[in-house]
Amino acid sequence: MIDPSATAFFAAAIERAGVRVVVSRATGYAPNVVIFSAEVKAKELMVAPDTGATARDGSSASAPGAVTQNDRTLIVMERALRDKRFPLPLQKGDLVALPDSAEQFSVSRVDAYTRAIAGAITLTVTGVA
Repeated sequence: MIDPSATAFFAAAIERAGVRVVVSRATGYAPNVVIFSAEVKAKELMVAPDTGATARDGSSASAPGAVTQNDRTLIVMERALRDKRFPLPLQKGDLVALPDSAEQFSVSRVDAYTRAIAGAITLTVTGVA
């Protein structure tokens, strides 16, 4: 069940401190490819630690310092995506672009449950070269 006060809090925080992102997904096979795209605001939380690789200084992956600079954690509002008619749920492999910085990312993990009470979705995205 979604709590209206939690939803209002998250929506206000994202509106105030969020960045513009464009979420997109291509479905189908050529020549019948359909591309869904929605520009919404998202809150960038932090650079996510890379638990599968060692740090440059030789420390283990669980030790501080093992961070992949291209991994980001974003929070988006489910309602914002739904209002833009983006097909939910978000999926691994969806693309996220930050138009203000010209960066592109691929969704590597979707967590729709941690902040479900507020109607918010947490995305872990990985940089696309």
